[in-house]
Amino acid sequence: METVKASRWTKGRALLAGGLVLGVGAAATLAAWTDDEWVFGGSGNGDGTGPNTPGTGVYRMQQNTWAGASGAVKWTDEKDANGGALTFTVDPGKLIPGKTVYSPMQLRTVAGSEALDVSLAEGIQSALNRGADNSQALYAALTYGVFKGVGKAACEAGTVSGGSEVVPAGSALTTASATTFPLAAGTDAATPGEPENLCFALTLPATASADLQGLNTVPVWRFTSSVGQ
Repeated sequence: METVKASRWTKGRALLAGGLVLGVGAAATLAAWTDDEWVFGGSGNGDGTGPNTPGTGVYRMQQNTWAGASGAVKWTDEKDANGGALTFTVDPGKLIPGKTVYSPMQLRTVAGSEALDVSLAEGIQSALNRGADNSQALYAALTYGVFKGVGKAACEAGTVSGGSEVVPAGSALTTASATTFPLAAGTDAATPGEPENLCFALTLPATASADLQGLNTVPVWRFTSSVGQ
């Protein structure tokens, strides 16, 4: 009997020992040392020194057409047709064959904007008031040109020889520019870019029909710039 008891005790101790070993093994699989590292998309370490986080720049321009009786500078955003009104010299409503009238305007980037490459993207006839006040026949007959680097006074005087072509003189009113031209960036968040002077020259060709007498039309042009894909 003593031998049997001893044998059972030995087995019990072995099972108990085995259970303790299993218990320690289970605890080891549940416990672990961890160490995490986080980063954020920018620089400056989040310490108030202005982290350079991902964002977007400003790419915008605006126009000045010296519109109104005073002819004062007035910078505006005109994103929809018909847009800002060009002020032509003399009386554009009394064109005769062979006559050209001129209108200055300016484009610039807004304060804080990056530099832009700009083109005259399209010419259209306004959709408003079609008829004698917006004749399709007169619109088709007129031609124009656009020159950059021509200041207000020179443009109004018809002196465009010192400028460079954006659209060649004598082009149909629907003609877009074949190339782009740059607008300088705004120097800081409060300062717009240096303006680019532009001059529109609108001509009734010498061959214009007498049937065009007493008509008006409303040409509209769109400048554009784009970035990205």
